[in-house]
Amino acid sequence: MKEKGLYIFLSLLAVAIAAIMVADFNSAREGNPYAMDIEEFRSVDPALIQYRETRNIRLECEYPAAIAYAGGCLYIGADSFLQVITPEGRELLKASLSASPRCLFPTEEGKVFVAFRSHIEVLNASGKQMAQWDTLDKNTMITSLALKDGILFAADAGHRRIAKFSADSGAPLGFIEGETGKGSFHGFIVPGPTFDLAVNNDGELWVVNPGKHGFEQYTNDGTLRTFWENTSQGIDGFTGCCNPAHMAFLPDGSFVTSEKRMVRIKVHRPSGELESVVAPPEKFEDNGKAPDIAVSPEGTIYALDLDRKMIRVFEKKEQL
Repeated sequence: MKEKGLYIFLSLLAVAIAAIMVADFNSAREGNPYAMDIEEFRSVDPALIQYRETRNIRLECEYPAAIAYAGGCLYIGADSFLQVITPEGRELLKASLSASPRCLFPTEEGKVFVAFRSHIEVLNASGKQMAQWDTLDKNTMITSLALKDGILFAADAGHRRIAKFSADSGAPLGFIEGETGKGSFHGFIVPGPTFDLAVNNDGELWVVNPGKHGFEQYTNDGTLRTFWENTSQGIDGFTGCCNPAHMAFLPDGSFVTSEKRMVRIKVHRPSGELESVVAPPEKFEDNGKAPDIAVSPEGTIYALDLDRKMIRVFEKKEQL
């Protein structure tokens, strides 16, 4: 009789444990009560939004990839072509490319450096290929280009370093491996294919260290001069595994930044503090791709919306 009672007790205990597990499972399906709710960070104080979207330009393509501004024109890399348009959207040139472009850098004279996954091509103002530089190894993933002092700097997310080339001949000139300060060396932290760089109007080369949510300024030989970082869920900083995804400079040296997942575009002062918001998350798709960005000499911001396949134009409210 005692054994029978024990069996009944153990059976009831097993049923109770199973019920608790089912309830816990259902609760987990409904949402983790301890998970961080990012919705509160999607809301932006309207006083911070100092830009207005004034127009947009629809693109006829499947895979928009890159945008740049030079010589009063917008340069777009998409699918397997290079397109040059006016800021109003009138097409000036459409040239076929050998593959899908990753990023590009046009000069004021009309020459265009176009990067594919593991090599760079040079086009003239008519879109004709002038040169194709040597293909790099299979682990290379070129994500951004910048030109300074006759050197073309190429961000390589695959190797987490900056490759340097002679802009005239394409000859390799070495690498910048990255560091965060004197006596502290860890290189660039690049968890994914977002790794950007740009040169400001003062001729300073700045590189995004996305895993550190930081910006680092280097000399041509790879010496770190200064840096700033800001990791924060709030609007003033950057979050996620690797942000910002893209950057550009306003004429006064302020940083224009673009973030992925919780997509937003912001302006940070040259010293790093948040200046204003260009476009809050509500302007973009949830968990969307970070728009590539370009800036005109007048300070107009052009955002290439990869999800909606359009160029979105933002201007400072006080200038409208």
